[in-house]
Amino acid sequence: MNDKKLPLRLPSVAFLVCLLLAAMAWLVITFSRDYRVTQEYKIQCYNVPEGKKSVTFSDSTISLTFHQKGINYLMKPYSNKEKVVYISVSDLVKSKKKVSVYTFTNKEMRDFLSQYNFGPELVAVEAPEVLTIYVK
Repeated sequence: MNDKKLPLRLPSVAFLVCLLLAAMAWLVITFSRDYRVTQEYKIQCYNVPEGKKSVTFSDSTISLTFHQKGINYLMKPYSNKEKVVYISVSDLVKSKKKVSVYTFTNKEMRDFLSQYNFGPELVAVEAPEVLTIYVK
């Protein structure tokens, strides 16, 4: 009985190397593209103004659109399972006069969230069109 090992043939090794290189190139290209992603976030508040007991939002969720590049898309806060936006009510309403009902447009909310929560990756607030905050 002859136990001869069959050597790997050169064409099969070359094929595997080419396949590996192609897979690596595909990963690099996929993770270097620009992505625009819209995700839903729940709204929770903190830092309630002095003398106020409760804060209520007109909508409990907010739809945010992000512009990300490649692998950063998979990082937090975009892959966060909870998807909660914490809003400092005192910081949000400090530029408005002191009333009990505050209304913010998409642009105002985007500017605020870009400054305090997400940074320049936040492109737009898709919904709601207007967010109203009731402070009691």
